[in-house]
Amino acid sequence: MAVDFGFSRAGAPSLITAVLVGICIGFLPHNVHPARIFMGDSGSMLLGLLLASAAITLTGQVDPNAISAESAGPTLLPLLLPFAVLAIPLADLLLAVARRVKAGKSPFAPDNEHLHHRLLASGNSQLRTAFILYMSTAAIAFPVTILAFKPWWIALVTALALIGATVIISKKGKVAK
Repeated sequence: MAVDFGFSRAGAPSLITAVLVGICIGFLPHNVHPARIFMGDSGSMLLGLLLASAAITLTGQVDPNAISAESAGPTLLPLLLPFAVLAIPLADLLLAVARRVKAGKSPFAPDNEHLHHRLLASGNSQLRTAFILYMSTAAIAFPVTILAFKPWWIALVTALALIGATVIISKKGKVAK
């Protein structure tokens, strides 16, 4: 099927990503708070390595000569999608480093001001906090993917729907402090 859509070299990265998505979906119900099974450092590092390898392999297959006004979206998607998926964690990292440096602390010093700490402190449960972060990531990554193949307004509607769902979920049923 990938060959039919012009992705003849995307076989291995696509397969690795599809298998990892299946593994993570099967593992996720057991890892919801309170978790019955923990992935651990080795499992999470292997997962990160495989995802990074798939992204790098797919990104390395972009042919600069194939980029044109008509095909820019699908061609640039392997370059943009990893940044879209990592937008929330990267923003959290940059804000944490800036906050610590501004306070005269080491950028590597721990604190309780990360995004997930703030969401928990605002009265969200562990599960709701994780879901808000998942939905926020989806609100960035899905429109980027859609924009590569469909008109911009479909991506905008998708982003607004996901943002709206995230806001509604974050406002409902907060835990009392």
